[in-house]
Amino acid sequence: MLRRYDARSMATLISTGGVIPLPVISVLAPETLYPGGMPILLTIWSFIAVVFAVTAIRARLTDLEFAFLGGLGIVGICGTSMILASPRSSTLVLAIVAVIPAIGAISATTRLILSHLALAIVCAAVVLAVTTESLPAYLISFGAMLGLIVVPVFLVVALRKSMEAVLDQQTRLVGIDPLTGLLNRRGFLIRASQLLSAARSSTGWIGILLLDVDHFKRINDQYGHLAGDGVLLAASAAIREHAPVGSEVCRYGGEEFLMFHVVHDADELWLSAERLRAAVAAAAPVTISVGGVCAPLRVAGDHLVSGHFETAFSTDDVIGNLLGQADDCVYQAKENGRDTTVIKSIDEVIWNDGAPSAHAADAERTVSPPSASLYEVFYRRPADFVDIDSRTSGR
Repeated sequence: MLRRYDARSMATLISTGGVIPLPVISVLAPETLYPGGMPILLTIWSFIAVVFAVTAIRARLTDLEFAFLGGLGIVGICGTSMILASPRSSTLVLAIVAVIPAIGAISATTRLILSHLALAIVCAAVVLAVTTESLPAYLISFGAMLGLIVVPVFLVVALRKSMEAVLDQQTRLVGIDPLTGLLNRRGFLIRASQLLSAARSSTGWIGILLLDVDHFKRINDQYGHLAGDGVLLAASAAIREHAPVGSEVCRYGGEEFLMFHVVHDADELWLSAERLRAAVAAAAPVTISVGGVCAPLRVAGDHLVSGHFETAFSTDDVIGNLLGQADDCVYQAKENGRDTTVIKSIDEVIWNDGAPSAHAADAERTVSPPSASLYEVFYRRPADFVDIDSRTSGR
């Protein structure tokens, strides 16, 4: 049940819940209030009880709701402090006013935080002006209360900013391959929609290259994985340096790299592939086999002919289809003797840019399972391994 409440709502319930028993205590011990203070206490208690009840029912408050209810809470706490007969009790109750701005700092906007902070400081200043007996006592009490109100807010905001910075950094790093510094598969898939949009607004053609290091397993077996990592670093640096301007390069997995490129036709993609193949051969003690596929891209609904039915594909399906066919071309390049390039053109791809993408949601820190088409390309099922092993043995 408690999972219904976020941190802000739970803190609001705790801070206001402590005031709920006050009328009972005041009835049992009327000397705790100034004479005639009970009606005022009941009025204030009613406001605070409303804050508690609404928060308990709503579970998660919007910023607007918290702004209103938090403001009522601040005024109610300060009012309660003013009618308590004991100066010590009055000061202790007034200190609770620092809780509400600190609660708001957990997730509220800067404007809301500053509003509650200002209200709490003004109300505390008024209460202390009424309850203290001299100017020196007022200045000392107000200085202490100012620190009590401001410091927790500052600490919560600083912690919040620090956590946001760490989360942003982790979000970026989770899409980066730690060895090569290139995008990894996840990072590429998160950016896929942006890349397709760029192709649509440019030439309208998309091209994908898969570049597979030849005999990489033999290198690992003979010279060790450290040498294999060195080969991958040299190959990735050459690919990054000689990739066309505007292209996106990622480490597809293992010894395989991927390049997404906006092209005009298959010839342009083939020239890019040959340039990369030569660059790797010159920079590293290995060769690569390159497979690529290109296709014209059209967004669903663009230039639609009346009465013509078309099948549009999501971002995941478009990329998954291209990768699957590029992988076939890599296999063909291996069959042709390695250290060669195989490129093919396919029919027009119709993209539904409004379809939800399982991977684009990662950019908003939401983990979603990959779609079936990409699952088949990136995360092969055990039943697929026999076929894959028969095709890729000796790569």
